[in-house]
Amino acid sequence: MYVHLTGFLFSLFIVLHIWIILTIFRQKLPSIISPIFIYLNLQFIIIQLCVLFYLAPLSESFLRTVFKVQFITEIFIPPVLVYLHQTYSSGIKIPTLNLRSSFFFLISLALSVLALLDLMGLRGMNYQGIYFPVYSKFYIIMIGYFYFTFGYLIFNLFQKIQIEKRQIEAANVKFLLTTLLPVLVVTFTFLKLLPFWGFYHPALYLSYFVFSISILHFATKFQLLEIDSTVHRSFSFFLISAIFFILIAFLFPVNNFQIYFMNVPFLLGLLMIYQIFDTIIQPKLTKQNYQKEYDLEKELEVLVNETEKYIDPQALAQFIGDLSLKVLQCTKVAIIRSQFDVKPYQITYLSGFEREKIENLLSISNSPFIETLEFNRAIINRFELSPKSALYQLLDEYHIYMVIPMVSQSGLQGFIMLGGERKSFQISKKDLKFARFLSMRASHAFQNIQEIQKMVQSQKMAELGLLASQLAHDFQSFITLVKLETRNNPQLKQHANYTEKLVKDLLHYARPKELHLSLVNVNHLIDMTLDLIKIPPNIRLERNYSDSIPQLNVDVDQMQRVFLNLCENSIGAIKDNKGRIKITTRPLRPLSDFRRTTWIYIEFLDDGEGIPEEFLDKIFDPFFTTRKREGGNGMGLAIVRQIITAHRGFIDVTSKLGKGTIFNIRLPYII
Repeated sequence: MYVHLTGFLFSLFIVLHIWIILTIFRQKLPSIISPIFIYLNLQFIIIQLCVLFYLAPLSESFLRTVFKVQFITEIFIPPVLVYLHQTYSSGIKIPTLNLRSSFFFLISLALSVLALLDLMGLRGMNYQGIYFPVYSKFYIIMIGYFYFTFGYLIFNLFQKIQIEKRQIEAANVKFLLTTLLPVLVVTFTFLKLLPFWGFYHPALYLSYFVFSISILHFATKFQLLEIDSTVHRSFSFFLISAIFFILIAFLFPVNNFQIYFMNVPFLLGLLMIYQIFDTIIQPKLTKQNYQKEYDLEKELEVLVNETEKYIDPQALAQFIGDLSLKVLQCTKVAIIRSQFDVKPYQITYLSGFEREKIENLLSISNSPFIETLEFNRAIINRFELSPKSALYQLLDEYHIYMVIPMVSQSGLQGFIMLGGERKSFQISKKDLKFARFLSMRASHAFQNIQEIQKMVQSQKMAELGLLASQLAHDFQSFITLVKLETRNNPQLKQHANYTEKLVKDLLHYARPKELHLSLVNVNHLIDMTLDLIKIPPNIRLERNYSDSIPQLNVDVDQMQRVFLNLCENSIGAIKDNKGRIKITTRPLRPLSDFRRTTWIYIEFLDDGEGIPEEFLDKIFDPFFTTRKREGGNGMGLAIVRQIITAHRGFIDVTSKLGKGTIFNIRLPYII
């Protein structure tokens, strides 16, 4: 029974390896690991064919030849494993054969020569109808060689997992180190050491199936074998056939070893018939795809109707992302929107992708990805590109299938990135049709929201301006009277001054003055502002100015107000007036070559008490203040941001409680 079951299983697994090779050939995955992996499968086909010969009543001389073939085949597995380890992260580039890789190939070649010269002492013995190779003491060299290879791989994988920065690759290396490699080591020990010590049993040969299953798992884990619908149907057929033949092995035991060899072409024939049948029914499947066009039209209708309902860009981005995942059947999506800044693109919505990796992609200067989008403004389909191109390799590294630009009359508004872990992915004409329509609708919807927000903001400011004017008119006379009548009451006079300043700030915020631009050196303007401030003697002021910044067109009075407010905030944040204020200026080059505006960077740093993290998002909001007791009304930073925005600039803040605060200003050279 053991003989019969072993023969049927080996014939099934031989077909499994042939099926894996044919599937990899059919999918044409652009990876150097694919041909190496095909070679590894061929090795196991030879080994399992050799085992089938051990089930046959053949001559001693012939079996000794089979033993040599098996030995030579197995001895070349270590250099293949080493080369797989070397080429794992190499993509489609063929790495050079270094000294260590050559060392393993030379050892295998030398041991093969020893086997051919009969110096390994291979001979056979019959045990329960199955021949087993009887190993001499020289065979310990091969066993030691395999363990040395396993140790080398464990050491290198451990080092790699320590330095690997990309999370996906680190997770794959950890899987190899903690799961796959220990299983292979234990199986090899069971398969090779027990016979070497004189233990023989037909069940030992079943250990080879662990290697076969490991190869299949390795192929799917690292996307060498993409599980599409055809592969899924073929593998399901293979499993059904395996169960069927195992049942035959138990119900109708036959001792003729030729049946095991006949199973291989028989199963391959069944697979070919199935493939032909699958090809015949393909037109019906295509017809069903055309039927799905109606579903596509429904999705387009949903896209048109739903995008008109949103007035919040974040909610719109989430809807577009979820719909894209559903229709295009991807697993990752990112919505990137354009902004006028040194970093011209920001993430609005993200699902599946790692934020850190996408931010890194957007920050790469002279990126072929950004350049292609900005100059061509067309849909990028990774699988239409040459695998040797820089753009393909970049998209492959970040697991991006397709990039859909959002283009309006004003330019590139942003783009939608779709992707997943698969190395091959079918993007049909229907998908491209949806993508083109999505590009148009998304850009139109985001532009509408932007216009609506401008109108709402304009209306709010108009209403706030009317309220501020009424307050200024109603309170000014009262405030003046209070000041005249409370000369002997400093506390009441202080409150009157606070109210007067609040009304003026509110009026300034609600009805901002027009910009009166003039060319000025920013360094000189900051120095002029510092002359107006009384800085405590224990506060050290550091000026880190760049001499290469050009003169800037700004409203001198309003920009001076910005610098004055930030300096006073820094002084107020430093406890006991002991600390440091550092002011830095330097030019910045935009990351996008398409936008060649030069930027001026201005930084105000202090090592004061810092701002609590929960307040950082509110720090520029009107009436928000953490210094109510010191007389703050919460309008200072709101006006600062308003002035910077009027100059088409940006300001943001970073802070750590107890460590200090940094205000970052970016002003465009051309306004």
